[in-house]
Amino acid sequence: MKMKWVGVWCSVALFSILALSGCGGTTNDNNSQGASGKPGDKVTLRFSWWGSDDRHKATLAALDKYMELNPNIKVEAEYGGFDGYEQKLKTQLAGGTAPDLIQVDQPWLFDISQQGDVFVDLNTLKDTVDLTQFDNKFLADYSTVNNKLLGLPTGIIGMVFYYNKDLFTKYGIPEDTKWDWDNLLVYGKKVHDQSNGKDVLMNIDPNLATELVRYYVMQKTGNQFVKDDYTLGFDKTVAVEAMNYIKKYLDAGVIQPFEESTAFSNKIEQNPKWFKGEIGFTMNFTSNIPVMKKDITFATDVTASVIAKDAKRTAVDTRPAQIFAINKNSKNVKESAKLMNWLLNDKDAATILGDVRGTPASNSSLKVLTDAGKIEPSIAKGTEIALKTSGGPLNGISSNAELGKIRLDNIQKLAYKKATPEQAADELIKNMNAKLKELKSSQ
Repeated sequence: MKMKWVGVWCSVALFSILALSGCGGTTNDNNSQGASGKPGDKVTLRFSWWGSDDRHKATLAALDKYMELNPNIKVEAEYGGFDGYEQKLKTQLAGGTAPDLIQVDQPWLFDISQQGDVFVDLNTLKDTVDLTQFDNKFLADYSTVNNKLLGLPTGIIGMVFYYNKDLFTKYGIPEDTKWDWDNLLVYGKKVHDQSNGKDVLMNIDPNLATELVRYYVMQKTGNQFVKDDYTLGFDKTVAVEAMNYIKKYLDAGVIQPFEESTAFSNKIEQNPKWFKGEIGFTMNFTSNIPVMKKDITFATDVTASVIAKDAKRTAVDTRPAQIFAINKNSKNVKESAKLMNWLLNDKDAATILGDVRGTPASNSSLKVLTDAGKIEPSIAKGTEIALKTSGGPLNGISSNAELGKIRLDNIQKLAYKKATPEQAADELIKNMNAKLKELKSSQ
């Protein structure tokens, strides 16, 4: 079993894998010294991340081990939830108060890099960070901007359907179903009608609904949602089709009403219907499986997310779980690089951290966990499925936060019946084109 996973991982890796200048002076300390410049001086590093309690506990334990091995290093941990993290980080980078080592969500790299040169190019630290443990193509696709390697992936994640096996059995839904846009409607309506609305096939909150729209558009056209030249990768006809599917799902009770799901965006584990077993599946990243399965009593498994029968590309997301990046304004770049390298590549670190950041992207850490049988089976299976169905990397401009807000506002108007599919499509195109014109002119 272990050898099979390693083999699959390696074969998939062959084809798919796996600013601000800061206020004040930049001290790129590439010597094994503290800020005072003397070897062995006490060095304090700030390290920030977001995550679940399990991730916090594991990361804190790893940092304790690192400080035990390196008595001259003190690591100050700055951690919390995902909400608000991005804006706080951007504010810190703008004000020159950002931590030394920073966990960054990969889609943010494009926006942050447009603001200035804020992260260290890790190509300049090859003597400290072992880049050979990572797939070169994966680093080029997901961590490199303007030929600079801005960070290293903590793990590999992919978007899958994480499903309730018991609910599938209850309603006679074959577990080997290849989900497309039409059978989602058929089975979703069946679940809703037979349960009189008590059960629901899909947990799709407003944020995930915007992803469904993106999936539909990319599968239909084969294009990026937004092309590299800042033009849309779709026309009104395709946009209306996508909106119609979302409306059908909402009207037929295929997905949980937004009035109920909005409060649990990005945290399905807190959704009462989920842990009561009243939801068939959610679309989510594999790294969130440990949190989603906590405290539930029903059996679960993973399968591929929705892919049109005639899809020109799958649009399925596979990307780094997160990125570890080094603040270019850090006074201890070298020591930050050493900590990064240890967290990502060291055997002790791999054993302590496990898969709290998804399937490790580092070959050495992946081997440690695989040999020890410490990778959650659902995460391993889900990552394998996502890699096999991957739509390739999403380009930077499609991940722009301001464009994402336009998509979210648009899908909410549709859901709350303030716009028809045609009106929603018109407004989406109009508002996105206006924002793209603004973004392009600022380059």
